Amino acid sequence: MWLNRIKIFLLDLFFPKKCLECGQADTYLCPACFNKIEILLNNECFFCGKITWQGKICLECKKESYLDRVISATNYGSPLIRELIKAFKYHFVKELAISLSQLIIKTIEANWSLDIACPPARQGFWDFLIVPVPLCKAKLRSRGFNQAELLTKEISNYFNIPTETNIIKRKFPGMPQANIKDTEKRKKNIKRAFEISEPEKIRDKIIILTDDVITTGATLIEVAKILKQNSAKEVWAITVAKG
Repeated sequence: MWLNRIKIFLLDLFFPKKCLECGQADTYLCPACFNKIEILLNNECFFCGKITWQGKICLECKKESYLDRVISATNYGSPLIRELIKAFKYHFVKELAISLSQLIIKTIEANWSLDIACPPARQGFWDFLIVPVPLCKAKLRSRGFNQAELLTKEISNYFNIPTETNIIKRKFPGMPQANIKDTEKRKKNIKRAFEISEPEKIRDKIIILTDDVITTGATLIEVAKILKQNSAKEVWAITVAKG
């Protein structure tokens, strides 16, 4: 309890609570600035840019990526989005999970007739399972939370879709992907880094992987691969930003 109070005190001291765009007090993202964030249509294959629909990956790219859809709410190139995600992950502003997950929810509801946005999902659409991309143990200890898990819980609660936070395990840490610019080195760094603890829970399910940012997609591809190897029906990736 006292450690949390110290964290809150230090956060308020060194990172005062104000909108990261306009400076309005008592919020990290005010409603007006939230509404100005451009939402993506995602009407193209993430990997090759071929025109598709609702974030679908084209047949050719699907062979290599194991992903069926990639849906991102907005672009990481936006200075505001970069600042929000930086504050969320590295300044430990956990409450930003609400605003950032709302961007994903807004994207789904505004631009798609996806099954998860339809009324049956609100009552429990059991073909879907939302799963966060796991952190390695060392990073989880230092940060104190998995940002993807916080996003997952918000989206799961909103759409009333079941979530599993422990079925994907990270076996070894590797280097942080953000520090690796080369695509092939990213793939090698993350190769065989994950395992499935309870494969029966994902069998014949549409798995929705959540994360904050997708860049090359190397991590999500590796996770999707092991999910498909353990009989997942489809694997979607849903992120706050791409870039």
